Amino acid sequence: MNDFSYINPALQAISGYKNRDGDITNFAMRVGEETNSPTLLNAILVAHERTIDAATDHKFNDGPAPLCAPIAFLDYVQGIMNKVCGLARRDMLGKREPEYGNGIDFSQELTDQVGFSVDPSRIAELVDEDFFVLNNLHCYIAQAMPYLTDIAPLHYHAENIKLNDGTWVTDNIASDFDAAVSVFEKKSEEYRAEQKRTREGNANTIDLTARAKPKSTKRKKAA
Repeated sequence: MNDFSYINPALQAISGYKNRDGDITNFAMRVGEETNSPTLLNAILVAHERTIDAATDHKFNDGPAPLCAPIAFLDYVQGIMNKVCGLARRDMLGKREPEYGNGIDFSQELTDQVGFSVDPSRIAELVDEDFFVLNNLHCYIAQAMPYLTDIAPLHYHAENIKLNDGTWVTDNIASDFDAAVSVFEKKSEEYRAEQKRTREGNANTIDLTARAKPKSTKRKKAA
């Protein structure tokens, strides 16, 4: 993995999530410190091996339940790749021109977050390199579970969505960085439209003739 990679910034961001992916990342970080793993990705592999051992012990010896099922690491790697593309898209958009607000250059703030600065024309190439690395990680994890017979490949972007009938499907699939950017643009537009509907709905329900109730001046009786 080269110095200009979105993988580590993506993992740092995911480590703050209050969900399974955040738990896996923090578990891997602890494992990495304990084993002196050369990279956090190596620590993820060790964490996966430990999860397999814990799952086996839980199943056959009634040991403690593992953090998650070993198979969850495959979706986890996809989540890392999704975050890589999301950060790269923000980086690409942010560097087209400086964004000043209250005297702050927010493009520099984004550069500080990802830890490096490159010409926007190179960003797609860097994402391709990150995909190559994460695809190797994905394949290695899959090989550690030979009992799995139908493993979805790693995509530049993909997410599991629960339908109204309770079934899960994989949607918003992207086979390259350009397609991933299109997915994020679509999701961004949908989010802005939903926020607009919510704000307009709230505005239409406000009673502008309502008067605020005066605060009570009664003093509480001493006990």
